[in-house]
Amino acid sequence: MSDALRSLKWMEPAIDVCRLGAFLLFVALGLLAAWRGGGSEARRRVDALLVYVLVVTALVGLAQQESWPFAQWALVSGLSPRRIRSLEVQALDAQGRGCVVDLRVLQPLSPEEFASWLYANLGRLKPAGREALARFLLRRAEEGRQRLRRGERVAPNQWLLGWLTAPYHFHDAKTWRQPSQVPATPFTGVRAFFLEWDVEERFRHPERITRRLLFELDGAGS
Repeated sequence: MSDALRSLKWMEPAIDVCRLGAFLLFVALGLLAAWRGGGSEARRRVDALLVYVLVVTALVGLAQQESWPFAQWALVSGLSPRRIRSLEVQALDAQGRGCVVDLRVLQPLSPEEFASWLYANLGRLKPAGREALARFLLRRAEEGRQRLRRGERVAPNQWLLGWLTAPYHFHDAKTWRQPSQVPATPFTGVRAFFLEWDVEERFRHPERITRRLLFELDGAGS
């Protein structure tokens, strides 16, 4: 149904008007439900709001046409891709030893958003831009290492609520869990990779992963 509606370009203004009307009616019913008073009349106003929300949500989901604040819940839909790509960042100490970075150090930026941006823009970055990006990752990794060594939480956004903090969508991997997992000396370099694999092939052979170096910064800053 969604494809059929999108093919009718002349209907787009009418659909926008319907969206506006749905929102205004939602606001009106909400104000009525919040109006002072009690008894059966107040209960009927609340019931009307609930029925309206359920009906519009069902229509939006059926038509697959977003109508804020009613969502079509299509953030994740469709078939899983055959090939998968993920970002890995390694921090290096003064001896050149690598340590996989816990990407929670990027917060409030989520690792998925950063990886998507990197994939789309890396080819347009000049050498100076890549170096600046590497230094940003190095700084975040070092700050996370220091927090972990002090017994604090790696993720910057967890300083207040701790383990009660809501996890980021799609990503709750905790690469660093205890201070012994990071070196006692500062990080001096960084490397970034894209890991790519075929889902079915890796299922049969877990080691079948392609590593593509994106950029690196060694201890000397080159």
